[in-house]
Amino acid sequence: MNETDFTSLSEKIWAASGRREDLVARVANALREQILSGQLVPGAKLVPEAELAKHLGISRPSLREAIRILAREGLILVKHGVGTFISKDTKPMLGSLELMRSMTDLIRAAGGEPSYRDLVITQIEPSASTAGELEIDGDTQVGLISRVRLIDDTPFVVAKEYVVLDGNRRNFEALSKFEGGSLYAFLRQDFGITISHSKARISAVAADGHMAQVLGLRKGAPLMLMHEIHYGFDGKPVLLAINYHNTEVVEFTSMRSGAPV
Repeated sequence: MNETDFTSLSEKIWAASGRREDLVARVANALREQILSGQLVPGAKLVPEAELAKHLGISRPSLREAIRILAREGLILVKHGVGTFISKDTKPMLGSLELMRSMTDLIRAAGGEPSYRDLVITQIEPSASTAGELEIDGDTQVGLISRVRLIDDTPFVVAKEYVVLDGNRRNFEALSKFEGGSLYAFLRQDFGITISHSKARISAVAADGHMAQVLGLRKGAPLMLMHEIHYGFDGKPVLLAINYHNTEVVEFTSMRSGAPV
């Protein structure tokens, strides 16, 4: 790591002030950004902890906590007695599955640039299974948002998002004004829906011919399917998101507590 790297890291870290917890997050975010952008080369060894903390103007405990976060994400490898290294496998890590955040926010938090292509918004009569999950009558039409999501211009998700319509403010005409980006933000700001919580089911599936072509994979390549029902504060389903993730491009984390002794 050269002096230019120290300078840019310091500027990123001290761009805003806050509590110690915020400082740890800012240090982790600044390092993560340099790792994912390639400024910190995979396999490179970081300077010793004491020296790096001094250059960045932070305490060693704060630096140690930030390093621990990145190690859990797989971006940094700590070899005790040897040193701290940038992992050679640096796929963007899109946060914890325990926290419900928009994909747009997750991509930006991981240092990537979110975008999309092939956006199509239609009004359809859902299948019996989809209607059942959304707790609506089978002849009630819903809005379907289909798109391919990208991180740094690389396709990584084929998304189908079913939105419950009510014929009033939440009608198809209003939904058709969605132009991409964060669907959570659009639903909250422009569609009158605030999501309270969600229930997700995750499974591994094989890419069919269409998915493989869209995501640039071989047919049969493994995909992570996230099937997620979102609920409003009244407890009723408002959105069903079915996302097929290319795990060769990104990964997620999951924090798990140990069983009580």
